[in-house]
Amino acid sequence: MNKFFTVCLLSCVNLLSMAQNSQRFKNEVFSTIDSLKNIQYGEAINIKNEPEKLFLDIFSPTNDTLKRRPLVVFVHGGGFVNGDKGTGYPTLFCTGLAKRGYVSSSINYRLGIGKPKNDTSYFEAMYRGVQDAKAAIRFFRKNAEKYGIDTSKIYIMGGSAGSKVAMHLAYLDQNEVPSYINTANLGSIEGKSGNEGYSSKVNAVINCWGAMIDYRWINSGDIPLFSVHGTADKTVPFDSSYTYHGFKYGSSILYNRALSLGITTGLKLFEGSGHTLDNDKNKQKQALDEITLWLSAQINKSKNSAGISRFEKEIQEFEKLDKIESYSSDAILVTGSSYIRLWKSIKQDLAPHEIIHRGFGGSNIAEMAYYIDRILAKHSLKAIIFYSGSNDITGSNQDKSPTQVLEAFKYIVQKVKLKKPETNIYYISISPNERRWSVQDKIIEANSLLKNYCQSVPNLHFIETMPQLLSKEGKYQPELYVADKLHFNDKGYQIWSAIIKKTLDKDFGSESKRK
Repeated sequence: MNKFFTVCLLSCVNLLSMAQNSQRFKNEVFSTIDSLKNIQYGEAINIKNEPEKLFLDIFSPTNDTLKRRPLVVFVHGGGFVNGDKGTGYPTLFCTGLAKRGYVSSSINYRLGIGKPKNDTSYFEAMYRGVQDAKAAIRFFRKNAEKYGIDTSKIYIMGGSAGSKVAMHLAYLDQNEVPSYINTANLGSIEGKSGNEGYSSKVNAVINCWGAMIDYRWINSGDIPLFSVHGTADKTVPFDSSYTYHGFKYGSSILYNRALSLGITTGLKLFEGSGHTLDNDKNKQKQALDEITLWLSAQINKSKNSAGISRFEKEIQEFEKLDKIESYSSDAILVTGSSYIRLWKSIKQDLAPHEIIHRGFGGSNIAEMAYYIDRILAKHSLKAIIFYSGSNDITGSNQDKSPTQVLEAFKYIVQKVKLKKPETNIYYISISPNERRWSVQDKIIEANSLLKNYCQSVPNLHFIETMPQLLSKEGKYQPELYVADKLHFNDKGYQIWSAIIKKTLDKDFGSESKRK
């Protein structure tokens, strides 16, 4: 009996551990955390020309069995003149991260702005913060075994001024430091705040209501970036409409820059919210939910995961077709992921409309954003139809919430309108299927957000297909899909194409207008 009880108990523990690990890094799986306060990680000369000891706090899950955990280092805000590692949202974020299975740390760094207070002195204050934050990263690499750190998964995060420190740590190289900055006095950007001999590199950066001095310091091949910002922020711009002492380029500009370069990125905007999301804890917790959804995908990515260039051959093939195929200005370009690529009868199904077929299967919406200029380059079009976003919400990495799919689509629309301002743009709603039914609620949410956006922009249209693809009971219909339970069979495409063709006939007529 005792042996049987022991076996059952071990089985229950194993099941609990498996369930915990499946949610770890995204959701809170630990109810209590341990904290270590005021640990010295370095020392440096401050603005008063005095040595200043540098301290940090560490938060980790209680009774965690995982020996090597991802680390998030948080840099507090306060305009480079005040703030502290142990107050306000730094504590909220750090405890929330620890409950999700991370080791997190909130650091103090040298504060103070020289005189006169101008763009140069603010840059120098940020520069000292970068030097100290680098020392903190090195401290954890030096003491990785002691604190249970996975040194291949170290991330930097900050709020306001701390976010400026975090982003410039990630993206500013020594040779990019402006010539008007006196590095002879400040030293190298790596600094001498402590723990020399260890790397200060991080694997991603999380920007909370911060900005950069120059967005061009983000370059192809740089580390991933996630940003959170309120659109009514009057302290630090979420766009580039004003400057905070030289910090001009906010979250939306940095997000667009990352997308254009194929850097993994995400954005969560809070409409009408001010700086620090109005210090609203509920909003800040929502922000953390978005951050950890995205960050967990970065953690779980294989080291061998293909980068942004994985569809380069397909795009080059499109470019070859553009040279040998001829289309009129009445053509409609249809592009997207595997639902489009596998639609072999598309030209017949949508006839007499002139169709340019450009699907690249398995693609996500960030890849569509990266390649859209090249897909459009050679065409004068009457309309463009997109099907993209399904793989972001429901694919293996699942790094985008419905809100982030919307933000990426907004970027695509901006790119299209910049080059082809009068062209009609259509978005086909994300389709239901058996294999991804567990996230049907996210698909519905994404479709709702995308539909509302389309209704608010001229020449932007949403093609609703969900009702016709569901049964009367609101369930997926297995008879519409091939054996993989994901992609349409002929019957599924018949329903899909009938809806899309009806929309095109209504908007452009059912007679061919090919010139």
